[in-house]
Amino acid sequence: MSFTGFGGILASLPTVRAADECGFDGLWYAEHICAHDAVVPATVFLRETERLEVVLMGISAAGRHPGLTAMELASLAEIAPGRVRAAIGTGVPDMIAKLGKSIEKPVNSTVALHRALSTALAGGDLTADFPGFRFEQYKLNPLAAPPPLDIMAVRPRMVEAAARYADGVCLSAGSSRKYLTDTVRRVEAILAETGRPRESFRISAVVAAFITDNTAKARTQVAALLSTFDAATTEYLAAGAIPAGALVDAIDRGGPFEAIKVFTPEVVDAVAMVCPPDGLADSLQAYAETGIDEIAIAPFAPPEQLPELIRQLSECRPLLAAKS
Repeated sequence: MSFTGFGGILASLPTVRAADECGFDGLWYAEHICAHDAVVPATVFLRETERLEVVLMGISAAGRHPGLTAMELASLAEIAPGRVRAAIGTGVPDMIAKLGKSIEKPVNSTVALHRALSTALAGGDLTADFPGFRFEQYKLNPLAAPPPLDIMAVRPRMVEAAARYADGVCLSAGSSRKYLTDTVRRVEAILAETGRPRESFRISAVVAAFITDNTAKARTQVAALLSTFDAATTEYLAAGAIPAGALVDAIDRGGPFEAIKVFTPEVVDAVAMVCPPDGLADSLQAYAETGIDEIAIAPFAPPEQLPELIRQLSECRPLLAAKS
């Protein structure tokens, strides 16, 4: 289950408990500037559950020094050994601009962040200059094993960086199943080339989910949402669903009002999970067939409806096992 970071923390707790009780594997929580950080909700979720892994999503050097981030992650790993993971990246340009920051050399800066966090979390000595931050005689004393660090990626160079250096890659919401399939192949090729074992590398994807009998209305909501995102990135993620240049051209012609026309029902179904409850197993199976290891479902529904959705999703697992 993936939380966007915009809803209330306490309102999420019934969903967290339901995920734990129904056999989910983990919870993702996204950090967004001017909304919620990921550390406080992750702490609450870890103490609320007994076995779920909690992934802190969107950790970047824009909001805090990596030395402090390492301290926070080490503290979380101490209170919940083996249940903490982080997905790092550059941050959304419009959001980190609110902190007076900008993205320069995104791949190099993300690799540097990964290197700094990995060294710090392992208890290594750090006196070094990195892009955007530095350490001076820094040495952490972690009391638990370092949590795995994934890299959030969209385009090939960042995907390659994740495959070469990180413990996993986190792929964005809005990805078509063709994009996911192609990216899995790309990652596996790089892992083989560099001699890294596939079984220890996690490929994850966030999937926006609208589970409802009124699928026509849901598709309209998805179209309205995606039409406001960065057109070039959205188009790239929708590989095989949106013709090259179609969304960018639509934005140039008439902004989101023109862009929304690009998101036909077929396009929406390619980049999001939109189905009635009895279609969940087939939708999950379609994502499983892309080769990704983990799907983080971001449901669009009122908080009070989410525990029941959790139950419905958990009931699909035996069906998936039977199909495979």
